[in-house]
Amino acid sequence: MYSIPDRLETEITRQLNIRYPIVAAPMFLVSSPELLIAIYRAGGIGVIPTLNFRTAEAYRAFLRDFPSDVAFGVNLILHGNPRLEEDLAATVERRVPLVVTSLGDPTEVVSAVHAYGGRVWCDVIGRRHAEKAALAGADALVAVAAGAGGHAGRISPLVLAPWLKRITGLPVLVAGGIATGRGLLAALALGDGAYIGTRFLATRESAAPDAYKRALLEASPEEIEYTEEVTGVAGNFLRRSLERFRAGGARAWKEVWSAGHGVAFIDDLPSAAELMERLLREYVLARAELP
Repeated sequence: MYSIPDRLETEITRQLNIRYPIVAAPMFLVSSPELLIAIYRAGGIGVIPTLNFRTAEAYRAFLRDFPSDVAFGVNLILHGNPRLEEDLAATVERRVPLVVTSLGDPTEVVSAVHAYGGRVWCDVIGRRHAEKAALAGADALVAVAAGAGGHAGRISPLVLAPWLKRITGLPVLVAGGIATGRGLLAALALGDGAYIGTRFLATRESAAPDAYKRALLEASPEEIEYTEEVTGVAGNFLRRSLERFRAGGARAWKEVWSAGHGVAFIDDLPSAAELMERLLREYVLARAELP
């Protein structure tokens, strides 16, 4: 009865010339080139951490071999990253369309990426980080709110995204618990796009081990713990992997599994394209059901 629109235009889609404001968040050791390609072909964009590649040379090889007709983003960790200079140089040479920064001052990255016409978004969890990113010239903010997988803040997405948008005037993507079309609709009411990690973890193109994917299928949001003990920076993780870590039987990040509150709505392992189509179909239905 309700058809999926050809485009959902926001400032985010205009920046990157994509059809839908749906972003597959960067996931350490889990985002894959195959996932990036599938998301883009379905109308969104995916982001991959540069540190998913064990060496700077391996990252350069990925950039060299990745399809030139696929828009994508890379995530640069700024604080305490010994490869930052090398990875930024490779990113600039490849003219990667989108760079998402985390955990540090993005000024140098903004300058380098803007020089070739790329876009820079900054992960933020509060006002101080947001204002610094705006001052540095960021093109958008990723409001990493309560309920987001991995490193996340404590403020509700209902507040964080529109608050930071009002403070800075920048476009804001909403991260935290989005796993359905209703979540996408809410993200577009609160900001300019949806930044989705956990739901894309549980897709066929995700590089997550089978045991990780099974854990996502079985988990409830009540099993997500927010703790600093894994990396020293607070984040959300699956309790069962934390229990192994606390007992000395799991390595940080590789075997401690990040996940957000969106596990509440994960009960299958679709392809990324199927998930994109589902999100959009559910969005249209949810919008039609509004009073």
